[in-house]
Amino acid sequence: MPPEIFARLAVYLTQVGVAVLLSLLLWNLSRIYQQGYIRSWFLALLGFGLYQLAILLQWFTDTASVLTDVLQLVTITCSYIFAVFLLRGMMQTRHNAAPVWTRYSSVATLLVLAGVGTASVLPFSLLDITQNWQQYFQIYMRLLLMSVILLSAAVSLMQRMESSQGQRLAAATIFLWGCMYLAFTVWRIVSGQESSDLQWTLAYKCFELFLLCSLGLALLIWLHEHERSANLQLTEKTQYLNRYDQLTGALNRDALLTQLQEHLQRPHSPPVYLLMLMLGLDKFKTINESVGLKQGDSLLRQLNQRFTSSILKPTLVARTGGDIFALALSDINSDAQLQSALRHLQQLVEKTFDSSAGRLQLSCTIGIACAPVDANSAESLLQKANIAYHQAKRLQTHQLAYQTGMEDESTKLICWEAELLAAMQNDELVLYFQPQLNLRENKIDSFEVLVRWQHPEKGFLMPRQFLPLVEQLGLSRQLDFWVLAKAIQTISEWKKQQLVIPLAVNMSPVHFQQDGLKRKIKQLLQQYNVSPELLELEITENTAMHDMEKGSNHVIELQQMGIRVSIDDFGTGYSSLAYLRRMPIDKIKIDRSFVTDMAGNDSDMMIVKTMIKLGHGLGKRMLAEGVETEVQLQLLHNMACDTVQGYYIAKPLAEVDAIAFYRAKMSL
Repeated sequence: MPPEIFARLAVYLTQVGVAVLLSLLLWNLSRIYQQGYIRSWFLALLGFGLYQLAILLQWFTDTASVLTDVLQLVTITCSYIFAVFLLRGMMQTRHNAAPVWTRYSSVATLLVLAGVGTASVLPFSLLDITQNWQQYFQIYMRLLLMSVILLSAAVSLMQRMESSQGQRLAAATIFLWGCMYLAFTVWRIVSGQESSDLQWTLAYKCFELFLLCSLGLALLIWLHEHERSANLQLTEKTQYLNRYDQLTGALNRDALLTQLQEHLQRPHSPPVYLLMLMLGLDKFKTINESVGLKQGDSLLRQLNQRFTSSILKPTLVARTGGDIFALALSDINSDAQLQSALRHLQQLVEKTFDSSAGRLQLSCTIGIACAPVDANSAESLLQKANIAYHQAKRLQTHQLAYQTGMEDESTKLICWEAELLAAMQNDELVLYFQPQLNLRENKIDSFEVLVRWQHPEKGFLMPRQFLPLVEQLGLSRQLDFWVLAKAIQTISEWKKQQLVIPLAVNMSPVHFQQDGLKRKIKQLLQQYNVSPELLELEITENTAMHDMEKGSNHVIELQQMGIRVSIDDFGTGYSSLAYLRRMPIDKIKIDRSFVTDMAGNDSDMMIVKTMIKLGHGLGKRMLAEGVETEVQLQLLHNMACDTVQGYYIAKPLAEVDAIAFYRAKMSL
């Protein structure tokens, strides 16, 4: 083999080998990091390797064969792939500032470049065009475009140069590469000489090989530095999350305990009292479900900013739970100062919040513990404040200071929770039924479902003895679902006894506003083969008005299933003609507080009469609760009230008694 051919062969094969090895390495890295710019670099270097291989193969083919045209097409296309995808990768490292064209798929870009390559080769294969024009388009124009693309990539990197050695080396290498192609093209056009001098050719290809190796080294260094930077950022973020709450930026529980313990152990002269306030938002879950988690998170962030910028200047502010904050105050020296601080915190919470869902207002409950009076350690102080907070929630008061013995109440509450869950699981809860009498036809329209607890140790418990505990423990949703399931099961069992009686079930605000309620009801109706018309849901006014649009949508969805919805305890909440007109409810239940004194109080009688006329005017059926005397019944009958319910008709009855009462009433 002649030395000239061997030298050319060695240089070209070395370029091909280095390009392929670098492309394989980048392909492996792209699978690991899943970054688009690494895939672009892989395609660029793979294209360069194929570009050099196609040039090499052209030496061993006839100058006028079809294979020569194919190899020329591969040469031109792969050279453009190298330059364009190298530029594309550099642009993609800009992330948010990347040009629009870099978002097109790699396949689409490859097809466009293949089309450019075909347009550069096909005319010269089909038409009789001079060789000079062919060289101009296939060599000079191609190299000129490649130089412009490479210089653009280099300038793009230089404009946003970072303290990265890999990025600097890559920018310098690409710049030199572009300059080399530009100088070579200008020299060829100006001199008009062929590159037949072996020494010049080898020098050109060796410098190109050097640039290839330099580019590969630069990209690998760049990726290594990027990985190290990402690891440092991850370490810093981990250290931050070890101390701060990710959502609000307040201290987390562990950091609070650490800093609180340091503060308590620090000597103070004279001794300084430290107040720990456990502040929890009231009914925040309901707000979260009505306006969405994103808006709820925004409220928590705004609230933390209010605390940290407050004139109270808390020593520590932490978020210890979903909607619970802990604040440490050290400049409180009297009860008057404490009350003033508590009022200020209440005002910070109650101040209106602006959100995309509208203006929202919150309230809070605060538990208070004092060091060193109540505790000497951070863990104990936080625990005492937490106990006071939960006791305040149970007593439904806005603030409460820790007192000795409160732990026993917490222990009792934990026991109640276990017993309530066991009661639902073991069917210790019992359904009772109170009839609703249709005054027009003197027949039973339906029964309202009520719940009692046959406790294995405490005996028969009325709702007032355990329902407040259910709400405090957050078990309203579970109890609602249990009652709903039992009521639908009861309808199915009565249906087998030839008794088709609708049942009305009370629904808590938390459960009614859940998006999954409709699906659960549908499943139960299908499971027990019950018609939807036999089920009625009762909600309170406050539930309906909390989010009128969402509540109206829920009611419409339930009615489309065939389920009726009524408003319970009407007149005791935020009564509004707007929601009565807009809410597609079936029935309005007048609260017993208006019916009880109706006979001896003209104001109550006028209110009840107005309610009935208003309801009828809106096309709603009216039911009066708490009817306990014949006089009340007669007055309501004269007012054209549709249905009544109360002890005068019947007390809440066990299932057997309810069936007997219904059959006796229907036989009259």
